[in-house]
Amino acid sequence: MSTDPTAPPPAGGPDGPPPDPNRIDWSGPRFAALVAAAAGAALYLGVGLANLSAAHDEAEAHAAKQRFASAYLTGYTYWLSLPIGAMALLLIGYLAKTSWARLLRRFLEAASRTWVLLALLFVPLAASTFSKDFSPYWWTDPYAVHTAPADANPNAGVAAADKHGQALAGSRVMVEKAVHHEREARERGTLSFLSPKAFVGVGVVLFAIWGTMITVLNGWARQAQGDRATVDRYLDKLNKLGGPGLIVFALTITVGSTQWVMSVEPAWSSTMFPVIFAVNQFLTCYALCLALFLLVVWKPPVSTVVRQKFLLDMGTLLLAFTMFWSYTSFSQYMLIWIGNLPEEIPFYLKRSAGGWWYVSAALCVFHFAVPFLLLLFRDIKSKPNRLRGVATYLLVICAIDVVWWLAPFAPFSGSVPPWLMDVGAILAVGGVWGLFFFHQLRQRPILPTDETYLLPEGHDHGHH
Repeated sequence: MSTDPTAPPPAGGPDGPPPDPNRIDWSGPRFAALVAAAAGAALYLGVGLANLSAAHDEAEAHAAKQRFASAYLTGYTYWLSLPIGAMALLLIGYLAKTSWARLLRRFLEAASRTWVLLALLFVPLAASTFSKDFSPYWWTDPYAVHTAPADANPNAGVAAADKHGQALAGSRVMVEKAVHHEREARERGTLSFLSPKAFVGVGVVLFAIWGTMITVLNGWARQAQGDRATVDRYLDKLNKLGGPGLIVFALTITVGSTQWVMSVEPAWSSTMFPVIFAVNQFLTCYALCLALFLLVVWKPPVSTVVRQKFLLDMGTLLLAFTMFWSYTSFSQYMLIWIGNLPEEIPFYLKRSAGGWWYVSAALCVFHFAVPFLLLLFRDIKSKPNRLRGVATYLLVICAIDVVWWLAPFAPFSGSVPPWLMDVGAILAVGGVWGLFFFHQLRQRPILPTDETYLLPEGHDHGHH
């Protein structure tokens, strides 16, 4: 009798037939998603209403409404990483013909199909741009943005010893130019890129492109089954789609990240931010799919093909994405520091003062140093429970990173810490997303069994 602690338990029981070996019971994670949705919505709405009711004047009420909308943008941006990141990872997997992509295929496909839900959740965000109160974007009402006179001294009223204040004042000219440009566009009736109509139009186009690519990827993958000739034919088509698809992904994600995230601050620009945005999507989506895969790694049919080498490769890829995030984030900081441009400096100054300095320092340590050191150890990458713990940990860190992108631009101190709204929005949107995701995950067998012959040593169950 086997004493291997990793061996799967015998299927079925004395009183009934064995369960379908290609189906996994996800009732536990689905219940967790339901709880997260309910708790997150209660926290998000509760903190928002508390801060709004505590406002003493119209200005504070406006700030509370804007912060409420900003929290929704945070939750939406984080979970947008799943369908779009999954689409990109599928393209990479088909292009590179990797083992991890085949083993995670059903998780990535299910995540990509949630693009429909994210398209629906985009509607409240798009509608908010037509409101002067519940909008996270300054360009919704550029006339409400206060700027100094054009001939004012940008350093006036700032103490010489206050370097942050001087730098922020020095960027005022660029902010004024951005605000005046949007005001003139409204007066001329020009369709500016930063306008509600353009926001809706760009969103429709982007989701149409992403939806088409995801539908094609899932459709061809569904047909890649049966005899080997049929499987090879459709995998070849998917392989040829990988290169052009990634180019389309790069172009569309640049447009989306610029309009949806970078435009929250007047005059803010960074050529590196779309890359950081894309890498965050890779890391978030991959970490979630890996964590779920490791939940069922010793259950059939996954246990019949999984090898320790595959776990090591997956852990190494998680390390690679972590290092890629660190490289791009440092590159953005270095380029802005070297360039010393007025329109770019405020982004980091706002995140290096007050409580945000601690968040910035924590990201350096916990988003890079800690996972980097952990994932260097073979003993962590080869143990499913430990690797799953690191992947889950990175999911939380990636969420904090998104909050760090969006929350500091709209500082607001209410009766309740406003960052709790960000937490609530992430949980609420994530809970709804999780329910939809697990519904999609149950639609197909957990493993593409017709492709297992392509896995290294996939035919030799006794080799380790």
